[in-house]
Amino acid sequence: MTLSQIDIAPLADPEFPPAFTGHPVAAGVDPFAAAIDAARAQSHGAGDLFWSRDTDCAAAALILEPDVALAKAAQMLPLLMVAIGDALGGIGPPNLALTFRWPGTILANGATVGAARLHVPEPRDPAGIPDHMVVGYALTIEASRNGPAEPGHDLAATALMEEGCGELDRTLIVEAVARHFLSWIDGWTHDGFRAAHQSWTSRADAMGETVDIVLGAVRHSGTMIGLDDAGGALLKTDGRTVLLPLTDAATGADS
Repeated sequence: MTLSQIDIAPLADPEFPPAFTGHPVAAGVDPFAAAIDAARAQSHGAGDLFWSRDTDCAAAALILEPDVALAKAAQMLPLLMVAIGDALGGIGPPNLALTFRWPGTILANGATVGAARLHVPEPRDPAGIPDHMVVGYALTIEASRNGPAEPGHDLAATALMEEGCGELDRTLIVEAVARHFLSWIDGWTHDGFRAAHQSWTSRADAMGETVDIVLGAVRHSGTMIGLDDAGGALLKTDGRTVLLPLTDAATGADS
C-alpha cells in the first residue's frame, strides 16, 4: 500500500469558548483579511473569529468592538502575543523558547515562526474609540513544500515542526490560543495591562540590542530598552529615548 492510498482522516474543526463564534476560511485565504472585510461590511461583529483550514499553519483573526480609546484598545496586540506564548508553552515541548519582537514578530528558538497583527479603521485617533478592530496571527507549523528553500536552510525563519512540535496541529494551536486569549482579555478588563506588560517583557527578544522597526514607510533604529506602560516601544537613539506608540503599529483601511 502506498502512502497516497492510506485514508488520512481530516483534522477536526477547532472548538472555541462560548464568547467566540468560529468561521472557517479555505486554505490559502487569509483569515485576517477575511475578518477585516466582514467587519467593514458589518456582516460580523465582536467575538466572530475567522480561522484558516490550512494545515501547514495556524492562523486566525478576531473582530473586536472596543469600548475604550484606541490607545488602550491597541493593547490587544501584545495581549494576543502573550496568549500565543502561553498556549504554545502549555501544549508544546519544554525546549521551545518562544520570544517576541515589537510590534508583532514571534520567534521560536531565535528564528521567526509567525506574527501577530492589528487592524484599526482610519482615522486612527489614539483618543477615539474605533468602531471595530481586528487582531490576528499566523504561525508556521510546517514549511511549505512550494517554498523557496528546504526547511532549515533559512536561518531567519523556522516552523514549529522544526522546533520539536511534531505533536501539534492547526486545531490544537488555534483552540489553545483562543482559550488563553480570552483569559488574558478577562484579566485585562479587570486588572489592566500590567500583567500582560510583564509577560511580554519576560519574552522580549533583542532587549538592549540595536533594532530596526519599520512602521508604514518609516524605519526607526535604536537600542530596544522596553515597553512603556501602554505597550509602546522605547528606543534609545542618539542619547535620547524615543517612544513608538502601539497605535502606530496598527494597519489602516487599505491593509
